[in-house]
Order: sequence, then structure tokens, then C-alpha cells
Amino acid sequence: MNATTSMMAGTSAGVRSSVRRWSVALTAAAMYGMGLVAQLAAVTFVNNPLSEGSSYYVAAARNLVEGHGLTVNAIWSYAYATPPVFFPRPAFELWQPLGSFIVAVPMAIFGTSFDTGQIGFAFLGALLAPLAWLVARDAAQRLALPERRAQSVTLGAGVLTALSTPLLLAAVAPDSTLPFAVGGVSACLFVPRAVGGDRGAIVGVGVTLGLAYLARMEAVWLGGVFVVAVYLATRSVRRAATLSVTAAVVAALVAAPWWLRNLAVFGTPLPGQLADNAFLTRNEQIFAYLDRPTLDGFLAQGPATIAANVGGALWHDLVDVLLISAGPIAAIGLLTVVVGLRRRGVRPTGAHAVLLGTGAVTFVATSVLFPVATVWGTFEHAAGPLHVGLIVAALIGADAFVARIRAWRNWPRANAWLAPAALALIGLPIVAVALVGAANSASDDARHVSLVSTAELPNSLACGACDGPFITDRPVWLADATNHATIALPDEPVGSILQLARDFHASLVIVTEPRGMLPAELRTPGAAACFVELPTHGLPSGSAIFAFSESCR
Repeated sequence: MNATTSMMAGTSAGVRSSVRRWSVALTAAAMYGMGLVAQLAAVTFVNNPLSEGSSYYVAAARNLVEGHGLTVNAIWSYAYATPPVFFPRPAFELWQPLGSFIVAVPMAIFGTSFDTGQIGFAFLGALLAPLAWLVARDAAQRLALPERRAQSVTLGAGVLTALSTPLLLAAVAPDSTLPFAVGGVSACLFVPRAVGGDRGAIVGVGVTLGLAYLARMEAVWLGGVFVVAVYLATRSVRRAATLSVTAAVVAALVAAPWWLRNLAVFGTPLPGQLADNAFLTRNEQIFAYLDRPTLDGFLAQGPATIAANVGGALWHDLVDVLLISAGPIAAIGLLTVVVGLRRRGVRPTGAHAVLLGTGAVTFVATSVLFPVATVWGTFEHAAGPLHVGLIVAALIGADAFVARIRAWRNWPRANAWLAPAALALIGLPIVAVALVGAANSASDDARHVSLVSTAELPNSLACGACDGPFITDRPVWLADATNHATIALPDEPVGSILQLARDFHASLVIVTEPRGMLPAELRTPGAAACFVELPTHGLPSGSAIFAFSESCR
């Protein structure tokens, strides 16, 4: 009898376990489907790249699919671009390639249009909804939330992540943001079990960290947080070292093919300009040709200016990147984190805690180490995991607030649905406004570039004069629009531009919009001998095209 009872109990437990697994799988699939619908709806708004960076990833993917290799027809920065230079040139001397690989998958099947490339990002971005649901599920279990409240928090996390403004904008403009977000959140989900020594989870941490690294270099901060989490959980340096080295080896195996490619093509496995970005005194130095950023130039700013730049970077990354882009949801999430730290202290074992920790480290590191570069997007492109962490935190905080009101007002029902419903109502208008604004901005940029690329040059200009690359302030966009080699226009004195034109045998200088002293400086008497402005029909206001005089070559 005892044996029979024991067998029946074991069978019942097995059935319950199987039901739970199916429930988790079905819920995750539903979250993914909902996320995919949101992503595909978002990409219908934006039909052109939002930035030169996005255009770069799409152009590299298109060349890969068309059999030209991982190349681009433009030089966006001069980190490795020492003459002589050939076109198309190897891509990603500065950035990481995963975004282009994702774009290339649907392009290989459906064609190489920008809209087709967005499909790959839509299917990838949809993963964030179930990933956020899993993070919230782990957090709800650790907080021991009642069942109905836990369901509201976990399902709400998936819904709000699917409708997150910064994450949807990352899907419509293919670049490094979305792949890094997916890799980073996935890695954080593996960490709790990896800390406990689960071999499969350790491999999972390594693989996802490797993939995150192939999206953005900020993956190193994720790895650092993993090391700290292992140590805080085990209080053993030896244990922390063993688990960390194992995960690092796996991550290195994932990244190794890319390192070998860079070594063969560029002579170094690591991307260029990393130190340059730390020494920037102004963002225009990203395009510098002769006036490259240096440690001496950085220190010459003085402590006051350096500190002011760091303060401005912290403010920008907090306010512009987190609070304004995500709206009140991010503010509620940050408030919840502050209250939780005061009441519970640091608990690094949960996936949500690790996610917030990696986000905080990335925020501080990018703001302090790259205070100038981050204003142009360093932290913005690496903030995806923190956005997810703040969404989960906002739901936990809003749920606790509703529970307080319920106790105060003696509600007979939990009404746990109020928290996610209220946050969704707050977020939807922000998403709509952001997508419409992005669509208008992308259309305006595409129209402007189209006018420049189709402008009629004077008949007197011999075709041979156009053989050399164009120097322009929008090198990637114009390379894509004209199918002609382009190189970046540095924000430097005319003498530097003249040297650039000589070194690269450039034919035209195309200024699409006023920037700094350009194009005015190219019209001065001293520059006019070498840069002859062409009376071009159809150029937008503020644009100008200059031919490079043969006498100055």
C-alpha cells in the first residue's frame, strides 16, 4: 500500500511538473507573439535609416548578401583608414558586426531593401518580451508575491517591454542596440543558476556574453558584474575565479572567429578608436583626420572642464536616455530601486538584481570613462538591458502601491491588474508620438540625401573628375544613395581637408548641411583656389558641392 501510494504521488508530481513546463512554454510563446506583433507594427512607421550608424549596418549586410563580403563603400572614421585605401573596404573597424548578420538573414531570402532588413530585427526584438517575463517571474518568486499579483507583474513586464519606446525605436533602426539588449538580458537570466555551479548555466552565460560582445563592447561590464555576483554569493575568491574563467573561455570561443577576422584584415583583433573615444574633447573629433584626440589634449582641458563633461554626461544619460525616452515608467522604476535598496539592501543573486547591476555599471562606466562620446549615443545604445530592468522594477513598485491602497481602502479584491494597466496607458501615447516623430525625421533625412545625390552637376565637369571618392558630412548615406565611394568630412581647418583630399585623391567635397564653419570656410579667398564651388541645380538650402582643383593636387 505504501509503495502504491508513493508511486501515485510520484506520478502526480511528474504530471504537475509537466503541466508547469507546458504552461511556461505556452506563456513564453504568447509573449513572443505579442512582442512580434508590436515590433512588426513599429517597423511599418519607419522606412528609412534613422542615423548614419543604422545605414552602416544595413549597407554592410547588403554587401554581404550580394557577394561583396562584409564591406562598406564609405569611411566613417579614420581609425584604420591610412592611405592607400581601397573601396569597398572591410567593415567594422570601429563597431561590432552582429547587427549586420541579423539584417542579412531576411535580406538573403527576401531581397536587400531596408524594409527587409528590419524584419530580422523585429523577430529578434520580439524575444525581449518573454525574456522580461522570465526576469519578472524570477523576481516575483524571490519576493514571494501572492499568485494574482505575481501574474500581473510578470505578464505586465512582457507587455510593457513589447511596448517600450526605446526598445521599439531600436527595432526600426537596425544597429547594435537591440542585439546587445537581447544578449545582455539573456546573460542575466543565466547568472542565478550559474552562481550555484550549474554547468549548463555557466555555458549559457558564456555564450550570451559572447553574443552580446559581438553586438557591443559594453559586454565587458556584464562580465564584470557576473564576477562580483559569484563572489558575493559564494564569498570564495577561488570559486569566483573558477566560474568566471569558465564563462570567459566560452565567451572567447564565441568571439574568436571575429577576432581572427579582424587580425587578418586590420592587423589587430580589437576595434579601433576605443582610447580615442575616451580622450575626446568634442564629439566632432570622431571624424578627425589630423586633429586626432590625445591624452595630452584631454588633460589640457583642465580638471574643471573634465568634471563638467562627466557631470553633463551623467545628466544626459539619466535624463535624456532613461527618463525622457521611457517616460514615467523609468522614473517609477528608479524610485522602486531606491526604495528597495534602502529596505532590503543589495541582493545580487536574482536575475533582476543582476540586470539592474549591469545597467548601473554600464551607466557609470560610459558616463565617466567616455563623457563626451556618450552624449552622441554610447550609453543610449547599451541601455537596453537597463530599460528592461526598470520596467520590471516599475511593475513591482506599482504593484506594491496598489496593494497599499487596497489595504487602506479595504478593497474586497486584489485588483492587481491596475498596476500594469496604468503603466501601459502611460506608455502607449509616448510610443505613438516617438514612432511618428522617428518616421518624420527619417523621411526628412532621406529626402534631403536624395536631393543631394540627384542634384545636377554642371555639364562642364568631366566624368573623370568624379573618379575619386567624395568627401562628405554624410558618408554612409551618400555612398548608399550614389553607389560611389565616400569619406568623412572632418570638422577641421581647410588645410586638413586639403590634405585629406590629396591623400585619398578625392574629387568632390559635398556638404549636405552647415556644420561649424563649413561650408563657409571653403568659400573664403584662400580656399577658393583649391575648392571650386559648383553651381549645382536642385541642391537643398545650406548644401554645397565643391570640386577639388587639379592645381592643388
